[in-house]
Amino acid sequence: MATPKAILQRFERLQSQPEWSFSTSKRADTNAHSHGYHRYPAKFIPQLVEKLVTEYTRKGDLVCDPFGGCGTTLVESKMLGRNSIGFDINPVAKLITDTKTKAINPKTLIVARAQFLAAYDLYGKKGKQPKVDHADRIYYWFSKGMVRRLDRIYKAIFAIKNKDARRFFLCAFSHILKNCSCWLMKSIKPTRDLGKVYPNPKEIFLRHLDSMIKKNEAYYVELKKSGHLKTTSRMLLRDATKKLPLANNSVDIVVTSPPYVTSYEYADLHQLSLLWFGDDKKNFKNWSQFSGGFDVFRKKFVGSSFKTTDSTDFGSRIADEIVTRIRAKDKSLANSIAHYYVDMYATFHELHRVLKRGSKICAIIGNTELSGVPVLNAEVAAEQLSGIGFKRTNFIKRDVSSKFIAPWRDTVSGKFTNLENPNKKRVYQYEYVVIMEKK
Repeated sequence: MATPKAILQRFERLQSQPEWSFSTSKRADTNAHSHGYHRYPAKFIPQLVEKLVTEYTRKGDLVCDPFGGCGTTLVESKMLGRNSIGFDINPVAKLITDTKTKAINPKTLIVARAQFLAAYDLYGKKGKQPKVDHADRIYYWFSKGMVRRLDRIYKAIFAIKNKDARRFFLCAFSHILKNCSCWLMKSIKPTRDLGKVYPNPKEIFLRHLDSMIKKNEAYYVELKKSGHLKTTSRMLLRDATKKLPLANNSVDIVVTSPPYVTSYEYADLHQLSLLWFGDDKKNFKNWSQFSGGFDVFRKKFVGSSFKTTDSTDFGSRIADEIVTRIRAKDKSLANSIAHYYVDMYATFHELHRVLKRGSKICAIIGNTELSGVPVLNAEVAAEQLSGIGFKRTNFIKRDVSSKFIAPWRDTVSGKFTNLENPNKKRVYQYEYVVIMEKK
């Protein structure tokens, strides 16, 4: 087991490795195939997953991502002919991932588009307008007129007979909700912009849908050509800090990017979709718990500032020091960070159980600074994993391009922000890939 001092020294000696930075990659590259279907915060770039999966696995191996998010790991694994399974507690993440991993025959989507447009035209006729009951919270974010126009799109989607195509259209609908609401477009926090100029919802929906259809065709053709169309990809609603539905020693590799500590409120960012679909008790039977009990739901997320603990079972002396130093300045923040480390420690224990001996965990993690204290998440993870029964394979330092992640944090709130904020401070200039092997 590596000592905290040894781990800290190893990270201090690391130099950024250009071959892991993918600095020449463009947004078009990171949004290729199905990756650009739906906005998602802080998603890691597919080139990084491709490099790790190619280097450490063979075709037919099982890849696991316990923090599945929008499915980047699962899509790249499928492209490479590796079976994959992901977990997330967010049903929006599951909707996105299920859509992204399923390449649909292009002819099916042509038929689905025609079915949608026919239903949309029908719902525009007098006396045919859809009537939908919405919770009051919807009208906090959407005008009544916009709700009526979105209802027409939403109802028309359910005229599509093919269930995979229907989900495909629902993913496109979910993506445009932010544009059609009064949510401030540049904000990652739930902030209203009451002077916002709204787009035509049908136009923006069809524009994004047609982009997705084009991407799906390229994705489908490539998978069919490689023989990977039927390669298994599954996303399950599960809390990665609890026991996962996987047998002992069954996984060949874990590739994951854990949530950022107290940076993104993932439930808040997806609340528009959670609220909208939660109103539809017929087609989204179990989603009402997320819209109705939203405050309870968001406290379940790893990395959420709403989640606190009194536990000090971090499995890391480095974490002990970080939490102690922050507690002297901000007790509430310290409790949130403590819960993050407790959750990550529990997750790593579970991943040790399911990984095969000699298999790797590859965790992409960023360090930051809060209340003037360096928060060394990568070093903490390395110490936790070492104590659980992993040995170091490689620690990699890579530059993070501002093209792919918000590089600024508000020094007052601690949240990600934009270039115009006078309280901004550069964060996540570097990122670490912690690669360790189960002994």
